[in-house]
Amino acid sequence: MPSINKNNIKDTVNILAVIQGTIITVAVSLLLSAGAGAVYYLSPITEQTLPWSAAVILALSTFSGSLVAGKKAGNRGLYHGLSIGVLFFLAVWLTSGLFMPGQAVLGVFPKLVVSLSAGAAGGVLGVGFS
Repeated sequence: MPSINKNNIKDTVNILAVIQGTIITVAVSLLLSAGAGAVYYLSPITEQTLPWSAAVILALSTFSGSLVAGKKAGNRGLYHGLSIGVLFFLAVWLTSGLFMPGQAVLGVFPKLVVSLSAGAAGGVLGVGFS
């Protein structure tokens, strides 16, 4: 079994691109959440569609941050996209655990799948744009 070389791991992912992509992901998520809140408040749309709009916001924000990170890194978009998907999922999960402790466990696996899928797609596409 080959040993893990720390230099190979360091060269695998551009940490600066991942941090920048995660910040963009959080910003896009906040903007989309505020927009969705305004739409739900001002329109007759019921809250029954809220889980679907939350999943769309999660996917779009993760995709956009991963797209930027993949473009900035210029290579290994899958790694960068998955990194952002995992980081953003953990941030959302921990934040929801702080503010709604009983609800943090509900729907964890589908949200993880959505964030990883959108992150991987955004990262790969971002490398294609670089």
